[in-house]
Amino acid sequence: MVKKRTIDARTVTFYNLEGGIRTLAQVRDITDVKKLEAEKSLYERRLSELNNYAIKLNAAEDLKTLFRLTLDAMEKILGFEYASIFLVEGNNLRMVAQRGYPEPPRLVLPLDGQMGIVVRAVRTARSVNVPDVRIDPAYVKTKDGMLSELAVPMKVGNKVLGVLNVESYRLNAFTENDRKLLEVLASQTAVAISNIKRRENLAAINAFGRSIIKVKSINEILEKTLDTMQELLGFEKVDIFLVEGDKLKLVAARELAQASKFELDLREDAGITVKAVKERMPVYVPDIRKEKAYVKCGSETMLSELAVPIKLGNNVLGVLNVESDKVEAFDEDDVKKLEILASNLAVAISNIRRQESLAQLSKKLEYLVKSCIHIMQVKNMRDQLKAIARSAQNLGWNNATVILFDENLKVKEAATAGPAEDHVTPFSDEKFPGRLWKELLDYKFDRFKFGGFYYLPWSDPVVRDYIGQVSPDISSRLEDVLKSHVNDLLYAPLRTREGKIIGVMTIEVPSGIKPADESFIPLELLVHYAVIAIENAELIEGLEKARKELKEYAGQLEKKVEERTRTIIEFQDKLLKAQRLAAIGELASMIGHDLRNPLTGISNAAYYIKRRLAKAGFLDEQITGMLNVIERDIMYSNKIINDLLDYSKELRLELTETDPRKIVEEALSSVEIPANIQVVNMTNHDVKFIADFEKMKRIFINLIKNAVDAMPNGGTLTIQSRKKEENVEFMVSDTGVGMPKEVLGRLWSPLVTTKAKGMGFGLAICKRFVDAHEGAISVESIPGRGTTFTLTFPIKPKKEEGGENFWLKKRESLLLTTTKT
Repeated sequence: MVKKRTIDARTVTFYNLEGGIRTLAQVRDITDVKKLEAEKSLYERRLSELNNYAIKLNAAEDLKTLFRLTLDAMEKILGFEYASIFLVEGNNLRMVAQRGYPEPPRLVLPLDGQMGIVVRAVRTARSVNVPDVRIDPAYVKTKDGMLSELAVPMKVGNKVLGVLNVESYRLNAFTENDRKLLEVLASQTAVAISNIKRRENLAAINAFGRSIIKVKSINEILEKTLDTMQELLGFEKVDIFLVEGDKLKLVAARELAQASKFELDLREDAGITVKAVKERMPVYVPDIRKEKAYVKCGSETMLSELAVPIKLGNNVLGVLNVESDKVEAFDEDDVKKLEILASNLAVAISNIRRQESLAQLSKKLEYLVKSCIHIMQVKNMRDQLKAIARSAQNLGWNNATVILFDENLKVKEAATAGPAEDHVTPFSDEKFPGRLWKELLDYKFDRFKFGGFYYLPWSDPVVRDYIGQVSPDISSRLEDVLKSHVNDLLYAPLRTREGKIIGVMTIEVPSGIKPADESFIPLELLVHYAVIAIENAELIEGLEKARKELKEYAGQLEKKVEERTRTIIEFQDKLLKAQRLAAIGELASMIGHDLRNPLTGISNAAYYIKRRLAKAGFLDEQITGMLNVIERDIMYSNKIINDLLDYSKELRLELTETDPRKIVEEALSSVEIPANIQVVNMTNHDVKFIADFEKMKRIFINLIKNAVDAMPNGGTLTIQSRKKEENVEFMVSDTGVGMPKEVLGRLWSPLVTTKAKGMGFGLAICKRFVDAHEGAISVESIPGRGTTFTLTFPIKPKKEEGGENFWLKKRESLLLTTTKT
């Protein structure tokens, strides 16, 4: 077969040495050169047409128009017969337009699969030219007879948006120039697609901004935001965080396994979203595997993350966050889209919060007016302070305390409303002296001042250091008072119009949550009303006090006459009683002296008679019995004399340390207990107390003898002891005959007895000895069932100055002693 060639011939005519004319000819085959020139010319013409065509591409209003124009360029300018356009949609690559194929585009290829030349172009982000598709296992047939394929990615920066793909019936159909031209067109189309999507995104964001104007719920706004992020902006895994105090809380999410109860601490460095809040700017992490701050929330396959702060001015309200299971999944356009969306969202959230805040403020002011009327009507100061504190609590504050000071800023009165109202708060306690309040209200703490209030975040170490520097004297004191106080302190002085501080209102604020300025408005009004109400209450109390004083003074003259008359009468009674006491004392002394002499003689005579009769052998049983009667009566008469003297003389206590068991055992050993009486001694040695052992023993001897006398037919005597607070208590119980009520009423008076024999001094002496020990004695008795005496003694009685002994002066009356029973 003869091939046509292109020849370049050139001739030169010249004379030779002999003078003859000669011609020299040069012939070259320039077929290949001409072909290259033609290809270059075609490439330059097509490149120029593409550059001019870019204007049309950028003018396309929508993707459908853009795809048509792109296919026109691929067919008419570049001469490709079979062309198609693929777009990346999530994890798939979908054919969206084609030219030359018999059927409409339906091909969808997974990007994580192995099939598709176009998929390879996306994953490598490079053009792929396959000269012979028959030997490439990744080839996906779209039309019978295709032999070669060229796939060129459409990229904006490093982000692949899709693929321009061409095929041919010829082997090795596509040249290097074809690749370059298709790459130029792919770049132009990618820019146009990006612009169209940007316009669509902006339109969607603007529509979102208009749609949330009338929304009244933050939750509804969050749901609309997630819809916009997913459906309109194309993000798959989306979530929204909001700032709450020192926490960043997840409040809404889509496509996340742990979409609830997830929060991050803003005081720490964990979390890309936390970093966005702290830096107040978007944070993009192309590969989270290289980021230490990343915190997993949900899926295990996430590889990249973009966090954009929701800002209003310099105030960060939260974060819009998107994640992807691809590395480098986001670009600058994504950042801009989310920034615009976050800006709209910040305005919407702020407006709703403002509306909610105004509504709450309106309700609080309405409540404040009613509560102030109630406060003004309360007359009792403590009740009024309680009403003020409760009003502060109902305005939304916990543990509100109103403290009233005296002239030295010491706590005079305080009332608390809230969870701690039944307890003394650290600031109303007497341990928090006025000097500390004086410091806390000083100019040195003006840096913590907000309007009329001071906000002292005690949990902040910086604040503690500052207090230690400006007020070293109170720093350690505050540490002690607030050791168990975890909340921050909000306080305001109650200052009169003259500038005098009459008290302070304190409120506990959860640690780290700084109150908003508008929340102080009703509270500042309450403080103002509180000062007026307290001043009015003090004025009313002063007027009431003056009225009472005048009323008292008006009747004072008459009362003074009555009082003086009564005083004279009482003095005369006391004088008579004292004289009677002195007379009884002298009488007792004389009787004791005059009776003991003959009793001694009788006793000696009886003793002598008994010995002589016994020696002479005349002492029979009858005579012995009579002499024994004489001796017993002498002893009994002597006891009466001793009781009378003991009752009338001045007492002196000889104090020693003893215990209940020892006293009772000594007393029991001194009394003859009949065989038909069972004694139960339940006292112990555990309690030590100070007492006059002998007089205590005398008390219990008398009580035990009385109990024995009350059980002539036998019974049970029970003696118990126990420690009761700072006292020791005894109980002496019998199961005897008991005593009627009329006897109980005068039981402690002398000369009162229920027995046929005796003067009745026993219990009166017991009463004197108990009183001398600063103790108490009482009795309970039921006729026929028994009697119980209860005695209480201080473990450590008071001592008089100047010595270790206790003295008890004579009573003014020996005959008018009464005790409650």
